Amino acid sequence: MPEATILKPDVDFIRRVKDAGGDTLKKCYQCATCSVVCNLSPEKNPFPRKQMVMAQWGMKDQLLGDPSIWLCHQCNDCSIQCPRQAKPGDVFASLRAIAFQHFAFPSFMGKALASRSALPLLFLVPMLVLLGLMIAANPNLSYIFQFSGEVDYARFIPHGLLEMLFIGGNVLIFAFAAVGLLRFWNGLKNHNPKGEGSGFVPSLIATVFEIAGHTKFTKCEANRPRYLGHMLLFYGTIGAAITAGLALFFTVILHKLGSSFYLTSPIDFPNPIKILGIASGIAMFIGGWMLISRRRSGKDEVGGSGYDDWLFLNVIFLVGLTGLLSWILRLIGVPIIAYINYYVHLVLVFFLLWYAPYSKFAHMFYRTLALVYAKGAGLDVPRKKI
Repeated sequence: MPEATILKPDVDFIRRVKDAGGDTLKKCYQCATCSVVCNLSPEKNPFPRKQMVMAQWGMKDQLLGDPSIWLCHQCNDCSIQCPRQAKPGDVFASLRAIAFQHFAFPSFMGKALASRSALPLLFLVPMLVLLGLMIAANPNLSYIFQFSGEVDYARFIPHGLLEMLFIGGNVLIFAFAAVGLLRFWNGLKNHNPKGEGSGFVPSLIATVFEIAGHTKFTKCEANRPRYLGHMLLFYGTIGAAITAGLALFFTVILHKLGSSFYLTSPIDFPNPIKILGIASGIAMFIGGWMLISRRRSGKDEVGGSGYDDWLFLNVIFLVGLTGLLSWILRLIGVPIIAYINYYVHLVLVFFLLWYAPYSKFAHMFYRTLALVYAKGAGLDVPRKKI
């Protein structure tokens, strides 16, 4: 006789799933249409039917350690075909959002990024830090309030001081992120799936290529058009990060080392670093605009968007826009507008980076680990086409 299993539903967890965007959860009546129509659902460990009933029963620990919720790319084929409009794609998105909060370190930061009421305070922190640096670097702010003349961002906040703040803050943030990701990895290992896949290194390599090519997005049917927007936003963000690193190396580090190969700031067109930065900003702007517009105009196909989705998309879109404007306004030569825009740009960049482990940005790291684990455990074997 099989051993009985006693379920202890976590009612608070069910409420959190519904509040985070999975409010249609209770409509599911377990017909399994979602698992059948999903082109990403593996043959031996299909989702999302199983996870939907687990969420209905409030099985928090089992769900947040289940890599299947990360194998879903929210193409919403399942939600469109669901006869009850239970929208499993939205439920999975809410589960991923809760996972950030659950594994985050320190935990209160995960809760803060998920709260609308905490948003003003979260923005206030980088605003005050940057304002303090600006005043410390040059207490005489009269140069800002000019409607014509040279725009020198290094005078506004010295690049060396700014980069020290970036590097120091990022080291601390990535240390916090590492703690959260380690917790997440241990949660995945506790999932104890059956089956064997490839080792860690082959799984990691396969995952990197899969993410780089966004190959899973091409398997989505209802939401395939967002592929281009995601690609532009993804590579635009990477390009912007590389640009910042190259600018730091060639304008600050080489200068401090006394190398004759350092470049004076600002690095102007047609320098390859500037070209990469401009191209990255354009990609972020266009990609962000495509995804935001699509979410606004086609909710049934895209699926519901939670607070964390809109916050991330709007911030990263504005980072690209203000970054491009920083270059354009410096060339035009309107100091007061240029400096205000540059200040807003820096606030947005700090917001994006300092809060990355607790926002939608973190899904890139969590999904990567989940995909590596799933491939290593043999959970990511595609279903055979009939």
